[in-house]
Amino acid sequence: MSTKRAHPYFDDRGILDWHTSLEDAKAQARAEGKRLFIEFGREACSQCRTLVQDAVPHPRVAPLLQAGWVGVASEADDPEDAVLDLVEELGDAMMLPFVIFADADGRFLEGYSGTASPPYLVKVLEKLAGA
Repeated sequence: MSTKRAHPYFDDRGILDWHTSLEDAKAQARAEGKRLFIEFGREACSQCRTLVQDAVPHPRVAPLLQAGWVGVASEADDPEDAVLDLVEELGDAMMLPFVIFADADGRFLEGYSGTASPPYLVKVLEKLAGA
């Protein structure tokens, strides 16, 4: 069993295997039958830190993420073009982090901008699990 890659800035307590390359994450998601959980943010973003360190490892969120998602940590100051294309799906989103849920081929499923509580994440993850 391989060791999980940590988020490049924040400690999610080992919940997700984080990629900084969308293509690498897509390959893993396809191989494991999972989807993509993309955190588009930056190290200096306190809400990005809260998402990764508090919401992701939350006892109700973590099992849902682990069961069906591969993490992508996308640096807002140097994003991949394919991630920017997904960000455009959020419309007029202005507040980091931008969180994008995508299928294993990188197609946008859902997303939001800014802070989200663990109950909100559970609601979205459960909805997407049923889709």
